[in-house]
Amino acid sequence: MSITTAGRSLTSGMVSEVSASQLSPIIMVSLGFSTPVYLWSGYGNITYNSITYQGLGNLGTISTVEETSDLSAKGITMQLSGVPTSLISLALTEDYQGRNCSVMFGVLNSSSALISDPIIVFSGRMDVMTINDDGQNATIIMNAENRLIDFRRAREVRFTDAEQKNLYPTDKGLEFVNAIQEKEIYWGNSNYTAPVVDNSGLQSNNDGLS
Repeated sequence: MSITTAGRSLTSGMVSEVSASQLSPIIMVSLGFSTPVYLWSGYGNITYNSITYQGLGNLGTISTVEETSDLSAKGITMQLSGVPTSLISLALTEDYQGRNCSVMFGVLNSSSALISDPIIVFSGRMDVMTINDDGQNATIIMNAENRLIDFRRAREVRFTDAEQKNLYPTDKGLEFVNAIQEKEIYWGNSNYTAPVVDNSGLQSNNDGLS
């Protein structure tokens, strides 16, 4: 399959580089921690879209990114080796599951400059992180789910004010739902208390009506 018909929208610069006899590919990773982490597969720093990506060199690896014709939700595994133990606490305390992550494929030209524009080859959510620590350095393994996995999850919607305002920030239709949960509500005559039986033995409502 031609690279120009493989379902990707490549810039002319990218097409020239990937069609050349020699290719300098790189991988760029974005991890949506509370303080976002941007990494790439080389050395030093590179900048793309005003974001600085830190080079991992040979410390980082990533599993094969797969695509299937049946739209299966194929995840990936990312590994970072040689992490100082002082930084492990960040991985242990960070609320990372479900946050966005992405992997981009980029190319460097003969001057080691990044060709515009890298293409996204994986977009998903961070799932489970495993840490192997030998006391001095550690290896962090991060599993990520493909976004297609969302189609397998049940959709849960609650009729609460918070849920409603997530969709419609100015809507006050459910603002007082919690306040009226235990409130007694009367339909019709508010003087109604309970059914009573008159002297004739016929049941009637004490609603003020004859």
